[in-house]
Amino acid sequence: MSKLMIRNHPMPGTTLVELLMFMGFFALVSGVLIGVLVMSNEQRVRQESMTAVEQEGVQILQILSRRVRSAEKILFPPAGQTGSVLVIQTAVPSYDPTVIAVQTGALKIAEANEISTLSSSGISVSDLMFTNTSVKADIQSAEIKFKISQSVPLPTGGTYSRKFGTLINLFSDSELIGNQCGCAPPVCSGGFLGWGYCEEGVCRDSDGVFSCN
Repeated sequence: MSKLMIRNHPMPGTTLVELLMFMGFFALVSGVLIGVLVMSNEQRVRQESMTAVEQEGVQILQILSRRVRSAEKILFPPAGQTGSVLVIQTAVPSYDPTVIAVQTGALKIAEANEISTLSSSGISVSDLMFTNTSVKADIQSAEIKFKISQSVPLPTGGTYSRKFGTLINLFSDSELIGNQCGCAPPVCSGGFLGWGYCEEGVCRDSDGVFSCN
């Protein structure tokens, strides 16, 4: 009777070299994926900043257009001149006069003696310029230009900016009813604008302080 011969076959396994190769390949693929994810996130953040700036600019243009179109006349700057502050006379006493200017990077609006902010937080408004393009006392218009900027919240930093502008025509009535107290026209003196407003039948000096040129 022949003896049964038993042979030992080596079991299949992973060698150290294969393991190192796998780990190296895994690290390479992981690095590429992480890089793609980081780049994708940066693009998303930058796109969000661009969208915020675009929306803010369009919104400000719409607000200013409504205000100026409904005004009775432009008080400052004078016809044919350019300035950093726009003053318009309105038929509504609580809005008369309306002053629009930039203060510490924010777009401000003063209605009579009440000042509020038009621009959103986190948004910077600069290079605001108004040109009085009126050709006649009863045919008035103004060109408005400004720049909107926002810092991109990324470690690399950066700022996205865009310029906006438009020409607005006034659609005022032939009969002017604003400035019922007969206040003096706004004056830019010493680099600051001064204006008066009507309160209880008396012309008073505004508390607002806007730089002008």
